[in-house]
Amino acid sequence: MEKSLPKSVEQTCHIRTFGCQMNVHDSERMAGLLSSAGYRLVDDPAVASLIVVNTCTVRDKADQKALSDLGRLRLFKKGEGERILAVTGCMAEREQERLHRLMPEIDLVAGPAQVRNILPMVERIRSEKKHLLGRDFDLPEMTTPPALRPAGVTALVTVQEGCDKACSYCVVPRTRGPERSRPVDSIVSEVRGLVTEGFREVTLLGQNVNGYGKGSGIGEGFAALLYALEEVSGLVRIRFTTSHPSDLDDATIEAMARCRKVMPHLHLPVQSGSDRMLSLMERGYTLAQYRERIARLREALPEVSLTTDLIVGFCHESEEDFSLTLEAVSEFRFDGAFCFIYSPRPGTPAYEWTGLPDRPVALDRFRRLENMLSSIVLEKNRSRIGKTEEVLVERVDSESGHFSGRSPGFRSVRGRVEERDLLPDPGQVVKVRIDDCTKAGLAGLME
Repeated sequence: MEKSLPKSVEQTCHIRTFGCQMNVHDSERMAGLLSSAGYRLVDDPAVASLIVVNTCTVRDKADQKALSDLGRLRLFKKGEGERILAVTGCMAEREQERLHRLMPEIDLVAGPAQVRNILPMVERIRSEKKHLLGRDFDLPEMTTPPALRPAGVTALVTVQEGCDKACSYCVVPRTRGPERSRPVDSIVSEVRGLVTEGFREVTLLGQNVNGYGKGSGIGEGFAALLYALEEVSGLVRIRFTTSHPSDLDDATIEAMARCRKVMPHLHLPVQSGSDRMLSLMERGYTLAQYRERIARLREALPEVSLTTDLIVGFCHESEEDFSLTLEAVSEFRFDGAFCFIYSPRPGTPAYEWTGLPDRPVALDRFRRLENMLSSIVLEKNRSRIGKTEEVLVERVDSESGHFSGRSPGFRSVRGRVEERDLLPDPGQVVKVRIDDCTKAGLAGLME
């Protein structure tokens, strides 16, 4: 922490990111905007004239990690020169005033909707010499700012932001705002540009991505977007996340089945197998309705890979409720899942609710759920042994003679070749005969 910033240096920026893929891409867009304005990104915050911490707040642990990081980074403000410390993202949106009171060294606190305003916000701080809140600025239009992405073959593309759902445990509608969707033409143009840069796969992002277009007045739905991107020359694969069961319509399922580039993988959070819990969570569907959507999906795409989110330890969850969740996991046989112990979030309807299971009970349920899921995932991975997977190569290790990438069903695959000179290049789609696996992924020999 002893390094100080000279008073007259080039503009440099250090960005730290916590949270989901949306946050990762928000950071890429801030990096792109700052880079276009002459900033140079640096790995060392001690030499940065601008430090940005892009936060998550979906669980308390995410808050604590960001606050701990900020506690260290704010010490850099004691050096010479005009260094700016900015906090962006979901925690920043939820805690705008409190964050600055907690750490006066913070110059800017702005939520995720203000990503596109990063330059004018920083410029005003430099000119007015006072801290700012993102709420001081008008909400920007949903334009497509330049993104500074890491080199590779896969890219994130935001198509929809915000959420109009009212899940009782979720802070996202408050931090991300109402649903907004970009026009199809704008997205197609961005993806075409990515293809010219060498990217071969895109992941379409949204808090409720299959709710794309609904209520936005753009006159186009998610299926129409998938069909439009299917026609982009040079694009190899299309993925998307995260979906909501209530908005998974037949048109989207049909598009997934008909579009060759749309990968047979769907992340569809169920959260609980208990209708009582789903009602308390205000999820807007019953387990029977979720089951009907999965049946329709698997009818159209028999090889589809299904992943999900699950919450244990929600308010008033009984052992019977939890047993119903285990039954649902056994029934749907998910290919993967993110499991969480419920974390009360300020500003949500459930924040003040009582009836939380004791912590040891919640931990026990979490472990039992994880164990069941691990067993199912390992069993399903073992069923792929002897089969051939088409793998989009993402990384190549010439020294070991191995490469890695993803199968269409989003399984991680580690491939090897018989001779080093046969190693594929990143971006190629190759066939791998699977001969081994763990619960984390598959392994095999390139055919």
